[in-house]
Amino acid sequence: MSHLIEAMHYEKEEQFKEAILEYEKAFKEEPKNPRPYILRAMLFEELAQFEEALEDCDSALYLDPHNSEVLNLRGEVLSSLEKFDDAIIDFSTSLLIDPKNEITLYNRGLAYAAVGELNNAVADFSKSLEIDPLFGGAYNNIGLAHFRLEDYEAALADFTKALEVRKGFACSFTHRGRVHEKLQNMQYALDDYSSALKISPSDADSLYYRSLLLLNQGNKDDAVADLKLLLEKAPSNNQFRVLANQKLEELK
Repeated sequence: MSHLIEAMHYEKEEQFKEAILEYEKAFKEEPKNPRPYILRAMLFEELAQFEEALEDCDSALYLDPHNSEVLNLRGEVLSSLEKFDDAIIDFSTSLLIDPKNEITLYNRGLAYAAVGELNNAVADFSKSLEIDPLFGGAYNNIGLAHFRLEDYEAALADFTKALEVRKGFACSFTHRGRVHEKLQNMQYALDDYSSALKISPSDADSLYYRSLLLLNQGNKDDAVADLKLLLEKAPSNNQFRVLANQKLEELK
């Protein structure tokens, strides 16, 4: 059995240390084959070891400079490292080689959104959806871009479509709820936050936004219950914890 196959077996069994060592042996066994570097880079990305993933992507591209898969992968890793401008370059180069890759278009859209180039993000998400009309993540993220552009009617349609193609997508309910608030559809907003919480009962975003809406409707008891549940369930670094504490102090 080759070291590459052995590494893949270890990875499938979630024996990651052993897999990494076997990939190392595979490099020596097949020094001109970029595949071991690609697969180990993917494993490092999954393990959030982004610097190591970046090194393996560079090694793979040294062996195969025009590999669109690796260029997309390196763009993903660079995005994880918040090096979005460099990521956009890699995604763009990948798309010169494989212009109809909906995943790469989606990834570049995310990078554009991260640096505030929202119109470019919308364009990439739209192209991705032309290729795959059932791409729920693309509908969700084009909705977020439209929301930031204050095109609320477009955002409403986007999040609704996301929920049609990807059932149980809690965050799209939350995002659509925020759009409904902007459009003064308060009952629809409340329904969407509640739908999100049926799917993900301790979702901090939905709990916080629903609590504010309940307060505006004069329902203090349920709003306080949402804020307390948020503080009980949300991770210590969640951005809404401070806001929830502040709001509870105001309500005393």
